[in-house]
Amino acid sequence: MVATALDSRSPEESLRGNGATSLRHYSARWQAVIMAVDIVAFFASFYVAMGLVNHTWTFRNFISIVEVAGWLSIGMWIVIFARVGMYRRSLALNSRDEIYYTIAALSLGILPQLILFTIVPSLSTSRLLLLVAVCLATLGVGGARAVVHLAIRIQEDRTFRRILVVTPSHVPTMLGNDGGMPSQWSLLPYRSNIEQASGNSPEAIVERIAWFRAAARDGCDMVLVEGLLPPLAAAHVADLAARGGVELRFAPPELQASAFEVRIDRRGGQTLLMPVPLGVLSPPAEFCKSLLDRSVAFIALCALSPLLVATAVAIRLEGPGPALFRQLRVGRNGRSFNVFKFRSMRLDAGENWATTNDDRVTRVGAFIRKYSIDELPQLLNVLRGEMSLVGPRPEMREYADRFSMQFPRYADRHLVRPGITGWTQINMRRNLTPSDVEEVLESDLFYIENWSFLLDLSILFKTACEIFFHRGV
Repeated sequence: MVATALDSRSPEESLRGNGATSLRHYSARWQAVIMAVDIVAFFASFYVAMGLVNHTWTFRNFISIVEVAGWLSIGMWIVIFARVGMYRRSLALNSRDEIYYTIAALSLGILPQLILFTIVPSLSTSRLLLLVAVCLATLGVGGARAVVHLAIRIQEDRTFRRILVVTPSHVPTMLGNDGGMPSQWSLLPYRSNIEQASGNSPEAIVERIAWFRAAARDGCDMVLVEGLLPPLAAAHVADLAARGGVELRFAPPELQASAFEVRIDRRGGQTLLMPVPLGVLSPPAEFCKSLLDRSVAFIALCALSPLLVATAVAIRLEGPGPALFRQLRVGRNGRSFNVFKFRSMRLDAGENWATTNDDRVTRVGAFIRKYSIDELPQLLNVLRGEMSLVGPRPEMREYADRFSMQFPRYADRHLVRPGITGWTQINMRRNLTPSDVEEVLESDLFYIENWSFLLDLSILFKTACEIFFHRGV
């Protein structure tokens, strides 16, 4: 039995392979570093804000400010950062994303602080100073985290992991070439008779020892066993892993990715696997998303009404036909609904998939598509509860039915309301084709499985920045 490289890509190529589905978990050491960097950046932001607002740079005045208001504000931000998971993991694909996440997290803390300082004025010398400090913290904390992001990425490049995958000799591996595993993992297969190794005979023990010898020989720091072992055999394997300083993981083939998380629960001497609905499907998440969706949609429709009217007039002046058009799309739980959009194509355009430099697009249509103005009428769909601000894009029924037959988990996209923007839209190119559906599905499922209120806010901030400063989404 010889272990050979299953993933022949270089570390750099593997790191780029996962595209828009990057999830980084921080080690305890990096958590401490990031928290320390945040605290220093927060204090620096308050110091600079004091100088700009109070026109003084003396350290004595700074101490008097941070004694109450500063410590209280910074403490609240650190707690919020911890509660939303910013010290446990990061979904940022690049350094710029760290700034978006920082803006989203700071926005969660500024409102309760302003309310508190208004109710108890003695806690703060100046609400203006607090607002300036928040703006500076966006640059300070976000910039510092961007630097840490680069440092972690460099470390990951240097510590590319090799994983020995113990696979049953008579069964094809369930992990494929990468099995959806982290891009920093290079998987090396090791064919073994796992059923025979599950016993407690001398031969079974020797077989299990051989796994870790192969791991040491090939420089692997983890052994991943495809399947489960009986308690006694599992205890022996865990002991071998601990002695050799090797991590041990089990990958039961029965537990494939699904719309549920799996948690371990113990009742007496029995270990139970408990399916738990994803966070995005919980009642609190439903309430938060609905509140955010309808509030922002109503305010946006009021604020953008002049732009909406001007766009409708421009479309009508360019040629005959309605300014708005409706198209049947698939929404939550597979229900159909009419999505509203500004018409950007000729009346005889049909329903074929849009392409780059599509000759069916009108002159006004090209402009409003570039800046995503054609999507704004979907705010009406959000008010009606048919769509969300953030979520997978709604697909036409014809394509949704076809893709559901091709991809087993395609229907999981319909567990949540479709969105005007989403994780896929801000991290992939705009003009996608049916051949991209597998990558789009992977990205949409990544969003659903890793949803948080902070993630929605950061996607909205990034969408706005991409439209105004970089490209249309």
